[in-house]
Amino acid sequence: MENKNLIKTPIESDFLPVVMGIHYQAEFMKFAFWYGTPRQFRKPETQKEFADSIGVCIDSLTDWKKHPQFSFFVWQATKEWLKDRIPDVIGGLYAKASSEKAGAKDVELCLRLAEINIINDKKKK
Repeated sequence: MENKNLIKTPIESDFLPVVMGIHYQAEFMKFAFWYGTPRQFRKPETQKEFADSIGVCIDSLTDWKKHPQFSFFVWQATKEWLKDRIPDVIGGLYAKASSEKAGAKDVELCLRLAEINIINDKKKK
């Protein structure tokens, strides 16, 4: 008896784009995201360790870096990595702008991010 009301549980590959010419799609995408992470934050640290962690040989990584779509996916990963850290960057900027060591540029950038323009506000009065 077939139950047509069953809810299909999605698997990882249901959400991945199809990249032509790549046999290990999920591993290719994992590599692009790993490669798009700044080196000092990569875990594992080396390409060899990364290749071992996803079960491919290092030659596959070398080939994948030459794929025409690889740089696009790396850039997408880098942008997502940065977006996740924007609050931390703004927090650091605020800490610097509100310290005794703050320069005019630090304060100006902090105010501009808050969309506060003191100079134009003073001219309007």
